[in-house]
Amino acid sequence: MGINTRICGAKVLIFPMETQERVKGRALATCQEHLRKVVDIARKVPQMVDLFIKGDLESARQLFLDIKKLEDEVDIARRAVSKELAEIGAILSSREDFLRFTNLASEIADYCEGITFRLLEIMERRCKVPESIKEGLVKLSFVFLEAVLKLR
Repeated sequence: MGINTRICGAKVLIFPMETQERVKGRALATCQEHLRKVVDIARKVPQMVDLFIKGDLESARQLFLDIKKLEDEVDIARRAVSKELAEIGAILSSREDFLRFTNLASEIADYCEGITFRLLEIMERRCKVPESIKEGLVKLSFVFLEAVLKLR
C-alpha cells in the first residue's frame, strides 16, 4: 500500500493510496447514478416525438409529467454528487472534473425537458407541422438518444 501526502499549510496529511481509490470509487458511483437518471430522461424524448407524430395529447401530457418528475430526481442526484465531493475534500484531486461533467449532464436533462415542453405546447395549440419536419424530428430524436447513450 503506497502513501500519498498532501501539504495543508504547516501540516502534512498522509492518506493511504487505498483511501484515495476508495474515495474515487464512491464519487464515480454517485456520478453514474446521476448519469443513469439523465439517460432515463433522454429515453423519453423519442417517446414524446412519437406521441407528437401520433397526436396523442393525453399520453403526451402524462409523459411530460413523468419527465418533470425525472428532472427533479436529476437535480437531487446532482446535489448528491456535489455533497459527496464536498465531503471527500482534498483527497480527490479531480473533483472539479466530476462537477463539470455532472453539470454538463444536468444541462442535457434540462434540454430534454425543454424539448418535450415545446412539443407538448405545439400539440396543445394544435399547430400544423409539415410531414417533412415531423420525419426530421423522429430522426433527430433517435440520433440524440444514440449520442447520450454513447456519452454514458
